[in-house]
Amino acid sequence: MSSIGDRYKDGGLGAHLYRWLRLDHGGLAALAGHLPPAGLIVDLGSGAGLLAHLLVAAEPARRVVCVDHDAGRIASLTASATGLPIEGVVADLSTWELPRCAGIALVDVLHYLDAPQQEALLDRCAAALEPGGVLVLRDPDPDGRTRFDLTRAHERVATGLGFTKARVGHYRRGAEWSLQLRVRGLGTTVERLPRLSPFADRTVVGTRA
Repeated sequence: MSSIGDRYKDGGLGAHLYRWLRLDHGGLAALAGHLPPAGLIVDLGSGAGLLAHLLVAAEPARRVVCVDHDAGRIASLTASATGLPIEGVVADLSTWELPRCAGIALVDVLHYLDAPQQEALLDRCAAALEPGGVLVLRDPDPDGRTRFDLTRAHERVATGLGFTKARVGHYRRGAEWSLQLRVRGLGTTVERLPRLSPFADRTVVGTRA
């Protein structure tokens, strides 16, 4: 993990600490393991692309396109990914045209959208997946109770102070996300909340038949 963090040269001590924590304790490696080992993977709301680095480090046959509205984070990704099959795109998720792909990651991003925006984006994701393609969705789950309260408070602080350049939109339970994927033709599995995490982040994996 440290070798990935070392590829980023921007930011101060706080930024490096955040990346280390995200890489070592953010559950990203487990998420990467759900995605296909080869082909195009699209990471929507990618931030600075830590998941993309994990994806290509584990399986060099993957190619990753990272999409985020924050130009600064995409610039950081691009500088860190020299020589790797990773591309950064600055775009609005609600209008960016998804290419046909083997996998899509929506990690900690959907709750920044309103309910109709979420459903429109899922429509486009489901249409873009190749046969056998996989969508990995992680988002805070209100069923997490106290952990969800902590997660929601964290999001309010992060967006209020501008660390996250977004606004909080609509939260859904894991079962609701699973239903949203199933009605779009994806078979789903819903994972339990991580035992040791203080946050209420639930993962739902949808697979195109």
